[in-house]
Amino acid sequence: MRQYSIDHVECSWFGLDLKDGLAAGTSITEARNAASWTNKPTGQGKVVRVYNPDMSGTISIVVDQESRTHQDLRTLAITDRAARNVVGPLVVTDTTTGEVFYYKNAYIASEPDETRGTESATFTWVFNFEKITHVPVLTDNNVVGS
Repeated sequence: MRQYSIDHVECSWFGLDLKDGLAAGTSITEARNAASWTNKPTGQGKVVRVYNPDMSGTISIVVDQESRTHQDLRTLAITDRAARNVVGPLVVTDTTTGEVFYYKNAYIASEPDETRGTESATFTWVFNFEKITHVPVLTDNNVVGS
């Protein structure tokens, strides 16, 4: 079993440290658009396992309203609306285990719906990505009890 802490996870996109604006108590959430494998009925009472090459999905990051990260993401979203070219790798690294996740051609899916109130809020920024590449850990770094 490995010991985990969000304090040891780094997340960057377009030179921004996205973790810097991460809201307290939240995490970085990945969601794939499709399963890697699906079942296809054969018509004879059996199913065949079929590989789906779609590796696209979304990354959701909840940031504090008053953070510099939120302001920088707003600026990049405005730039992308005009230029339509703010697309690049989003990289998440767990420095305790050495795991690295590369999200190819990540871009802001849409700006979050914002609210105004008497207290600071959090907003979820959602990024689409084309493909995920995961570099697994082959050693026992940060194993509990070692």
